[in-house]
Amino acid sequence: MVKGLSTLLCQVAGMERAVGFYRDVLGLTPGNQTPYWSDFDLPGGTKLGLHPPFTGGNMANGSGWILGIEVDDVVALRATLEAGGHEVGGYNDVPGGVVIAFTDMDGNPIQAIQTGVVAKDLP
Repeated sequence: MVKGLSTLLCQVAGMERAVGFYRDVLGLTPGNQTPYWSDFDLPGGTKLGLHPPFTGGNMANGSGWILGIEVDDVVALRATLEAGGHEVGGYNDVPGGVVIAFTDMDGNPIQAIQTGVVAKDLP
């Protein structure tokens, strides 16, 4: 039986570049770091794992998963992403808050939510 989510695994084309994005842009703290596997502890006990493309696998940019993260300040994250040259979607109201959508350096989709706000109240 499944007890819960253990690791979110993402294939990345360049380990150093990917680690830099998740560490420097999203502010996650890296755990293990090698050319073949790097991971980050996420709140709640889940890990985000980064792995080079699997041998014989078909790594299409942005396929297979969406990482959903919660942030304290979606406006500040948007500013950080845009300052780094990343494209960010508009603010979208969802049940419970506002999300923005963007991608990591390999085109893997990420959505960030700030709960308890609505888009019309954001600057």
